[in-house]
Amino acid sequence: MGEYSTSTGSAAGENGIKRIPMNSVWTAVENCMAKKDYVTAKAVLAEAGREAASYGDLSGQLQVLHERIALARRLGEFDECDGLCNRAQEVLTQLNLQSSATGAKIYTNIADTLILEERYRDAIRFLEPAVAILGENEETAKSPAYASACNSLGLALTAIGEYEKAREQYDEALSVLLANPTCILDTATTHVNLAHLISLSTNDEEEINTNLITAFKLLDSKDLAHDYRYADTCLSCADSFEYFGFFLYKNQLRKRAADVYGEE
Repeated sequence: MGEYSTSTGSAAGENGIKRIPMNSVWTAVENCMAKKDYVTAKAVLAEAGREAASYGDLSGQLQVLHERIALARRLGEFDECDGLCNRAQEVLTQLNLQSSATGAKIYTNIADTLILEERYRDAIRFLEPAVAILGENEETAKSPAYASACNSLGLALTAIGEYEKAREQYDEALSVLLANPTCILDTATTHVNLAHLISLSTNDEEEINTNLITAFKLLDSKDLAHDYRYADTCLSCADSFEYFGFFLYKNQLRKRAADVYGEE
């Protein structure tokens, strides 16, 4: 079962409750994702979730649910994803973390699923409190999690035609991301999102092209590790470059993604 199993061992946490070995879980899942072995990744997470439940480790359950939601969304398994989202909200309530940064990250994860399901107004109902929670805290207001929530809210607002509000969210996301040199992938994605927004609002070709070229230059950075996250971002952005007629950029990004996964 990857590099994780119940035999890895667990540590005692608060109130003597055993905690699942999260570092071992993440290592196993990361190794699976790097090989596109999603079947094993799902199995590792399911096993970790069962173990956490058997210990009464609610914190561990929530962390596992967070990852399971993202994986189910990636695989397009929306019925399963919806069930996981509901369970994550139940655990948040049990832990009384609805108004915490942890809660905000869960809400963003749920909203990202709703956006793919084209349930944009439902997504906004999760994203508005997530943005508020993260943005009102001095520490989290500078975090990638806050930028991610703003980005997702920008996507949902764009989809319902609230272009000015969407632009505000993207600008807020960029203000955080540009101050964080480790967020190159997210910054590139935000510029691509902006290009789509501009095409729908002002259709300023120069501004569209500027954002797309900026995104490509960021993905060309020598500071980026060419791992599966890089490959995923390349593939996502490649679709947008193709949409806007940037075929050379599209071809380069798809080749880079294929190289990461060792594909022809």
